[in-house]
Amino acid sequence: MKGTERYLAFIIESRHITAVEIAHSPKGKTLTAAGSFDSEIDFDSPEVFTEVGMASREKIFVREIQAFMKRVAAGAHFFSFGLNTRMAMLQQVPVEESLSDDEFNLHLNWELKNYFPDATPEQYVVQPYALVGDDGVAGSNAMIISVKKTFLHFLNNVCSQLHGSMHILDIDQFCAEGALLYNYPHLAQKRTAVIGVDEETLDAGLLVNGKNSDIRTMNWNRRDLSTIGKYARDKGAEVIYMHGRLVNQKLVDAVKEISPIDVELADPFRKVALPQSIKGMEEIKMRRQEYTAAVGLAVREE
Repeated sequence: MKGTERYLAFIIESRHITAVEIAHSPKGKTLTAAGSFDSEIDFDSPEVFTEVGMASREKIFVREIQAFMKRVAAGAHFFSFGLNTRMAMLQQVPVEESLSDDEFNLHLNWELKNYFPDATPEQYVVQPYALVGDDGVAGSNAMIISVKKTFLHFLNNVCSQLHGSMHILDIDQFCAEGALLYNYPHLAQKRTAVIGVDEETLDAGLLVNGKNSDIRTMNWNRRDLSTIGKYARDKGAEVIYMHGRLVNQKLVDAVKEISPIDVELADPFRKVALPQSIKGMEEIKMRRQEYTAAVGLAVREE
């Protein structure tokens, strides 16, 4: 890398948008802006994935992002988006290693039809994601991620109207795992349970040798923390890292009391420079766990 370039990442959760802008330079990564806003658009609504009213939604989202960027003094032209598991099909499936490329594509389309019986493959972008086995070596399971093409067109059009381009589109839990591996590279030698906490669900993933072995979304009762410990125990995790809007030290301490496994509070800015000149820096530091997935997306260069 010869110069400095800014990357702005948005994590979309229903109407709530969390964003982080990070400057990439030869000297490292530096936070340049962060914050959140609530959108007029409910991104969990099926209407978001239709062409009806798309132009109007594009204008609304562009206006909201422009207002946000002005408020936090962001200036990126590369935009990335992290989606929750209600916005994309996320299905773990067994895959025969002997399949040819054509046979594999047919298998992906067959899985898509099982998930969305009325769908046609032409309506979706389908991307396989290899999972490792329990020993950390590539196995016979894969995660199939699919997103409706109409929504991709929506995001691309929004980026174009912002005079930029879309950089990366990913699932928010994968983004959070990326933030942990960037900030805590030693986790590549541990079995790590990554837990994202939402109002009604837990996003849970297992990293083995730094590679994803499992990812799922589970319903939970906020008064029942045993779900977190049970997932980690069942997966043989050595450490639990927690992140998300609702995560704080009090919650982590409560999980520690009921879990024999080490529980840590993720710091997504551990290896990211934090200039004091940034607007709202003290609030950003206080809410740092909320930004974990956005940081993981914003530090990516590929």
